Formats: sequence, structure tokens, C-alpha cells
Amino acid sequence: MNDWIPVAVEADAVDRVRGRVTGRIRRRRNLRRGAAVLAAVLAVAVALWPAPVELETISYIPPGAPPAPQWVAVPPKPVTKSNVLLAKVQSRPADRITIFTDDPNVVIVLVGDGGE
Repeated sequence: MNDWIPVAVEADAVDRVRGRVTGRIRRRRNLRRGAAVLAAVLAVAVALWPAPVELETISYIPPGAPPAPQWVAVPPKPVTKSNVLLAKVQSRPADRITIFTDDPNVVIVLVGDGGE
């Protein structure tokens, strides 16, 4: 069978070696296939993973402040010519008011203009 091996090899040994080598090759192929299938399943799972639900943001924007009052100068009242009546002063005797208190020694006397 092998010309370069000088020792005779049992036929059973050759089958065992061939079986082990073939088994390793199959295991490696199965491992690679399993890794490929696992990677494909993970890729599909990641692609189909449900995205997080976007939360709706509700914001209240209050209306702006009302405009500030503007101060406007009040226009002056129109000047109208009116009749001015002058009062006449009449002379009369001064009025006198006397206030009596509880104390007989105290008397308050109020006298108007031109009084005594």
C-alpha cells in the first residue's frame, strides 16, 4: 500500500486512522456549519428584533404674554372761555362763639375776623 513505509501496517489500523481523520473533518465541517447557521439565526433575530416604541412627547407651549400697556399722555382738556363770577364781600359784624366748660374758671371764646 505505502511504498515509503518499511514496516507492514495492519489493515485494521489504516481503517482506524482513516476513520478518525474523517471524523475530525466531519466534526470541523459540522462546527463550521453550526457556526454559520447560528450566525444566520442571530442575524435574522437582530433584523427582526422589535424596535423600541417611540414615546410621544407632549409639550405644552403656553401662549405668549399679552403686550404691555403703552402709556399715552392724556390730552389736556380744551380750554373754554367761561364766565367768571366775582363774589362781592359784604361787611357784617364779627361772629362770636362762647364755649363753657365744666370748670367755671375756663371759658373759650372764638371771635371771627374783625371781632373785638
